[in-house]
Amino acid sequence: MMNAYNMDSTAPPILFHAACRRKEKEFWETVKTHLTYKGYYDKFPTPRLLREAMDEYRSIHLEPPLDATGKPLPYPAMTSKADIIDREAIETIDAHALGAPRVLAYEDMYKLVKYLTGECNNDVERLRAIFRWIASQNLKQWHDEVSFNRDSAAYYLARIRAKKANHNQLLQRMCSLANIYCVKIRGYVKGVDYGLGQELTECDSTWTAVLVDGAWRLLDVYWATCHRVHSGDSSWELIDDGQSDVSSLASMSSTPRGRLNISKTEYAYNDYYFLTDPEQFIYSHFPVDEKWQLLARPITLEEAKKMALLKRNFFSIGMDIVSHPRYIIECDAGEEQVTFSTPQDVKVNYKYELYVESDSDSAEELHNMSLDRYVFLEKVTKENLLNVKMRFPAAGKFKLKILAKEQEERSFYYTVTYIIDVLAPMENCRPLPKNERGEWGPGLDTQELGLEPITHDTGEVPAEDGKAEVRFGLTKPVEFKHKLVTGDDKELPHSVLQRVENQEAIFNIRVPEEGEYAFNLYAKEEGQSGEFPNVCSYLLKCEEEPEDKASFPDVGGDKLGPTDAFRQFGMQNISIMPALMLAPITGEVTLQFKLSRPAVFIPELLLHNNDGNKTDFSEYTMWDIVNGVATFYITIPRVGMYSLAIRAKPTVQSENFTPIFHSIIDAIIPKKQCLPCPQQSIDWPSDCHVVKPLTGVLAARELIHFEIEFPRAYELVATSGNGSKLLKKNAQGIWEGEVLSGNEDSVVTISVRHSDVDDSHYILTYKVIERDEIVGERLRQLDRYKDAVRRAEAFRDAGKLPKNFDWSKLEDIDEEDLEELENTKSTQTVLTLLSADLQLTSQYLYYGE
Repeated sequence: MMNAYNMDSTAPPILFHAACRRKEKEFWETVKTHLTYKGYYDKFPTPRLLREAMDEYRSIHLEPPLDATGKPLPYPAMTSKADIIDREAIETIDAHALGAPRVLAYEDMYKLVKYLTGECNNDVERLRAIFRWIASQNLKQWHDEVSFNRDSAAYYLARIRAKKANHNQLLQRMCSLANIYCVKIRGYVKGVDYGLGQELTECDSTWTAVLVDGAWRLLDVYWATCHRVHSGDSSWELIDDGQSDVSSLASMSSTPRGRLNISKTEYAYNDYYFLTDPEQFIYSHFPVDEKWQLLARPITLEEAKKMALLKRNFFSIGMDIVSHPRYIIECDAGEEQVTFSTPQDVKVNYKYELYVESDSDSAEELHNMSLDRYVFLEKVTKENLLNVKMRFPAAGKFKLKILAKEQEERSFYYTVTYIIDVLAPMENCRPLPKNERGEWGPGLDTQELGLEPITHDTGEVPAEDGKAEVRFGLTKPVEFKHKLVTGDDKELPHSVLQRVENQEAIFNIRVPEEGEYAFNLYAKEEGQSGEFPNVCSYLLKCEEEPEDKASFPDVGGDKLGPTDAFRQFGMQNISIMPALMLAPITGEVTLQFKLSRPAVFIPELLLHNNDGNKTDFSEYTMWDIVNGVATFYITIPRVGMYSLAIRAKPTVQSENFTPIFHSIIDAIIPKKQCLPCPQQSIDWPSDCHVVKPLTGVLAARELIHFEIEFPRAYELVATSGNGSKLLKKNAQGIWEGEVLSGNEDSVVTISVRHSDVDDSHYILTYKVIERDEIVGERLRQLDRYKDAVRRAEAFRDAGKLPKNFDWSKLEDIDEEDLEELENTKSTQTVLTLLSADLQLTSQYLYYGE
């Protein structure tokens, strides 16, 4: 048994005899034969493979081998760390151990052990109390071993500080006093000084195996007590950390060349190294004796040298290797992707660091290049994956480090390191567009704001024909800002439109040419003060030159749908059509708002032409308020992209109109037959609805039939160049009558009186022109319609028509109407009220679902 004076002693030896050795040999042969048959030796080891091999081993329920005294020999445990740890009991034991009186450290060690283990119920708890007490000791507080009791813990700690002993020896001594069997294990470790690819030659490290809960398990109390921190590695230079603006190698060297690395010891408890599961422990501790791996599928020394360098945080947060189990990755085309699985229920942020070998030819070649933004890191939330895609502008050796941070932690920690041996650079290698987050796609910051990705839960968004739509579900009101940035950091205006509809935030994006773009989204909770943080970034990829390079129309901002004033007016949008809409094939659009108080409106409809000019088609709009619902009727006269702005004010007497709603209408096919609407007065009354005529242009010297639904009116009068006529109210409450229109260039007005004492005032105006001018315009509109249909059919045949474009309501060309128009056409006079040049604008196609 170990004593206070012989600190290299071990625990009571494992006693063998011939029968024990034979059974042990049969045990391991059976395990290996079974796992070989199951294919666990066919693949290079990964944490998942080793874990699954342990599960497979446990499923066959072999009788464990015993030594001559009946103690279990080293063999893989039938349970994991999680199976034997009672977290509630452990918390109580930890508190008891940490509260141990300091004076006990100076007395005989058995008194300290008795105090620590006095309230423990089993060997796991006794081991935990001893382990936690040792791991809490800061060696800086223990010195002058000569003055201490030579059988006290203080004496051991002072010797450990003087590098005459180590933590695991103290643990083994205290365990022997607590009747816990333990063994000193000698082997290789991959600590802070270990460099990837370094030969495992120095076998001077030790740790401990303990026999608890009927099986041997592994721990390292020294690594649980403290860790060493490096100042850097002079053989590698940092070129990209995903966030810093790294302009050249000279500005971001990990450690200047020629300077020695400096490391220091920091004391901080880490529970990971207490009874660590062997499939994780093997990535940092490789024993000389294979059986002390305690793995069902042991690994060889050669495999240990080649395994990826996985740190404790890799396992603590629940990561796993999917793509590359070896630490060296050969990259022969300048592109590589590394994939990991990530925990499902743990909120984690990730980042990366990319280094280049300091003395390589690549370092010299890259000195004058912009080196950051060559790594694409994304989380695939639905599949619980982390993808790291790299592109390299030069051949050479690079080092990739992945860092992670759980939500409640303040700092990032290293999880895994690889060496990428780039044999040839990527052709036409360009840096990624600027992403301020480092991480692409939705992440922890996106989730924290209650944004749930609907369309894209990965970092890449394809922009087919230069167009894309990104949607998020909203769990609370959120304010947004955004930037669309090219690969050369140029910000593109009028290329993104945003709107909120049905508890969804919708972003429609257009890019002008082939290439890569960063869509950076900034958001904060509505009403919250401060800046807008970058909560999500997408990489837009346009693989081919877009046919339509035009940006979105300028609507005085980038937000569609209701404005803040809309809500202040107490309105509710009950429209079926979205704020960014594909016009129905009928060429008619209807919007409806439910009102809580009176309002008057002015709609503005603008066609945005290719040359940047705008054509005002506001006279093709009407509105009314019936039963507390404001309805807006929009007729689409031309193909193209329209902006619709609706302004409102509470009363006619109010000073200014305020924008309350913005919409963009993409028209592929216009209305087959349309003329401007009647012009309404600014004080258009509530509950007044025009039934006919709905066109605001009347033929000269013809009898016109009027129908206006206005139950509250006292009197309606139609006035033309031929005089005035009272309209009559029928049984359905509709005012009707026939009026002879006047000569061309005159008007017909409708006036109203609300009582017998009120004066009349006009509410509606129609223009009067010659019939042949109306016929001529109808024929021209018919030609526009036919051209638009042919163009849309060509788009459909080429597969470029929006998926939600409904052909079922396409109006056929009526030959009888066409013949009537031709027969009545007397001149080719251009309709004077449409004096603007009515050229067809080129197509604007919106490809939203």
